Amino acid sequence: MSRLLGKMLTEELFDRLNGRDVGSRAGKAIVIVTVDEQGWSHPAMLSYTEVVAKDRSRIDLAIGKSSTTAKNLRRTRKITLLVTDSGLNYYVKGDVREIRESMEAVSFMSLFRVEVEQLLEDLEPDAVITSGVTFSRPEKKEVNDLIEKIFQGVLKEPQD
Repeated sequence: MSRLLGKMLTEELFDRLNGRDVGSRAGKAIVIVTVDEQGWSHPAMLSYTEVVAKDRSRIDLAIGKSSTTAKNLRRTRKITLLVTDSGLNYYVKGDVREIRESMEAVSFMSLFRVEVEQLLEDLEPDAVITSGVTFSRPEKKEVNDLIEKIFQGVLKEPQD
C-alpha cells in the first residue's frame, strides 16, 4: 500500500534524480505515465539522462517533441513518474508545463518541467523490490554523444 509523503522529493530521491551521479544509473529506466485522448494510461520510459530534479519540488524532463507522450503532456499537463530500483519505489505525481518546444542542442526534443504535487512511497515489508526496469544499448560514439547533449541540455536549463 502506498503512503503519501507530501509535495517534495525526499533527500534520497532528490539525490538520485539531481544529475550529479547519473553515471551510476546507466542502464536504469524511469517509467512515466500520461493519459491519452481515449483516457487510457500511456506508459513510456526515460533514462536518468533525460530526468533532472532541479530542487525537491521541480523536475525537468527531455521528451521527444513529436511523441505521443509530449502530446499528452501538452494536453493534460499531468504526469506520474515511477522511480523503482532495489529497495525503493516512489510515485511522483505532478503538473507539467513545456518550457522549450525544441531544446537548443537537440532540436527534436522538448523540455518539460514537472511541479511535484504528490510524492508517494510504495513498499511492502514482505515483498522486497530487487530491481527496477533496466536496459542496455550498444556502445556507439554517436549515440553516447547524443545522450550527453540531451543530458547537458536538461541539466543546464535554469530554474525560473
